[in-house]
Order: sequence, then structure tokens, then C-alpha cells
Amino acid sequence: MARQMICRRFSRALGILSILVFLIAASSPESSRVYRILGPGSGPPPGAKDSYTLEELEAFGVQTVESSYFDRAMNYQDTRLRVVSLARLAETLYPGGEVDALALNCFDDYQGIVSLEDVKRYDLRLATGIEVLPRFKKPGWLNPLLIVVPDGSGAPYQERFMTANIRELRFVRLEDYYAPLREIGQGNPALREGMEAFKDNCLFCHSVKGIGGNKGVRLLTAYDFSRAPDRERFKADFASFHGKDNPDKQNVQQFVTGTMLEKIIRFLAAPSLSS
Repeated sequence: MARQMICRRFSRALGILSILVFLIAASSPESSRVYRILGPGSGPPPGAKDSYTLEELEAFGVQTVESSYFDRAMNYQDTRLRVVSLARLAETLYPGGEVDALALNCFDDYQGIVSLEDVKRYDLRLATGIEVLPRFKKPGWLNPLLIVVPDGSGAPYQERFMTANIRELRFVRLEDYYAPLREIGQGNPALREGMEAFKDNCLFCHSVKGIGGNKGVRLLTAYDFSRAPDRERFKADFASFHGKDNPDKQNVQQFVTGTMLEKIIRFLAAPSLSS
């Protein structure tokens, strides 16, 4: 009899716990947010809405996956991600191919960008839910929407495939997006390599020439890259803010080798960048 009473109480407690978990999830900020999808102009793609709830985005087809790419970048294990196919979303909204990239504007002023060619090549997904094991710290910026690289895709290990906290997807043309940087690095392969490394790992937080995000400081204002002391200070700050042990888990250092960082510095020192 005592055992039966204990079992009943345990079952009742589990039921109450399940209800609490559901209520917490339903009342989370992400569940009440709306996410915008825009075309190259100021409005939505033809025939599409300009805002979607998570439930409406999941109507494009949702599944639960794990991503070793994501877990490696965050130093997590066994994270569960609810995702929709970004390729299917793009093909549904822009089947004609008149755009070739998605600018990803985030709630914290981060701005990512992925080409539609990469979306298809690496079968990129868009996470509408993130379930991190309790023993791991979840930083404040790690919220849906989130770019997810599925296992087996072969995507290069870069910051640009870790865009999170997305509030708006804007279809753009890469040629137009990067136009202000077009002349920089022409005829100088090393400078060009530095620009590509900066575009793949840094531009999302540190805008230049009016391109990119504004989550981080304006590097050309904070540092004079023509001066050796400022270049050394930048390296020290990069290691401090973006090393593996930084408290906000913004580990960009894992994507940027020492050689790449030197090329990025040469790019940032280019006179044409600050003119």
C-alpha cells in the first residue's frame, strides 16, 4: 500500500513538472517573438508575409537534429535543435533565383550573411528551438533563430555558420551587399585574403564601410592599425574577448589562426578602408 501511494505521488509530481516545463517554454521570449522575412527592397518576398511566428516557420517542415559542428563551436555535447530547411524556405519564397544571399539581422545588432549557394551546398538549417543540457552554460545571445550546420555537410569551420539570435532574414544580392569593399585588395593577394578572413569571421560584429553588424566596437575608431602599439593592443584584446575562456562564449579565436589574424590586421591597416 505504501509503495502504491509513493508511486501515485511520484506520478503526480512528474505530471506537475511536465506542466511547469510546458508553461515555461510557452512563456519564453522566443515563443512570443515574430521574425521578419524581407526581399531586397523594404517589403516581403512576393506572395509572402513580412513576419512569422516560430510556429509558422515550422510549418515549412520541422525536425529535431543534433549538430557536432555546433557542439564543437560551443564546447557542448548532445544539444538538440529543432530546425527547418533553409534551402526549402529560400526556394519557396524566391524560386526565381533573382537573389543569391541572406543577410541575417539579429536582436543584438550582429549581422550575419550566407550565400544561397552555401545554403544548398551544406544543407544549412534554421533552428527554431535549442535544448542545451543543464550542465552547460547558455549565453544570453544563444536564442532562435540560429544557423545550423548538419552533420556530414562538409562546411568549413567559420564564425559565419554560427549566427544566432536572428530577428530578420533579408534576401539580398552579394554583389550589392559587398559593393563598398569591391575596390579594396585588388592587385594585392595578401590584402584580399585578409579581407576574406575578416568577412567570414569579424564583419558580423564589426562593421566597415557601412557593411556588417554593430554588436562590437568600431575597430577603425578603437585602433590605429598603422601603428605597431595599436596592432599589438588589438591582438591582446582579440585573445581576451574572443578566446576559448571568455565568459560570453564568443570564441572566435577557434576559427581564426594566428596567420589569419595577421592578414586581417593588414587588411584593417589599408588606407582605402578608412578613407
